[in-house]
Amino acid sequence: MDLAPDSVMTNATVAQITSAPQGQVMKVTFKGSEAEVTVPPGIPIVGYALADASLLKPGTTIFIVARKQADGTLTAASVTAEKDGVKPPM
Repeated sequence: MDLAPDSVMTNATVAQITSAPQGQVMKVTFKGSEAEVTVPPGIPIVGYALADASLLKPGTTIFIVARKQADGTLTAASVTAEKDGVKPPM
């Protein structure tokens, strides 16, 4: 996620992963381009899976993308919730 200076976010497909002294190097492809991204040791890698509302409990860390309706109310377009102690990376 592009929350820090000089960081970026994109959707890409991992084409290759190789080991390097500084960590794992992923070759990714996106929009007709490719890039190499180094992932240092200890960086969490997360994935998404469908779940149900049972994950939503007081104290759970969540990330919500919402749309504002004409009447001013918000409707969730997606919800990412903490599971097994793994918090959303956003």
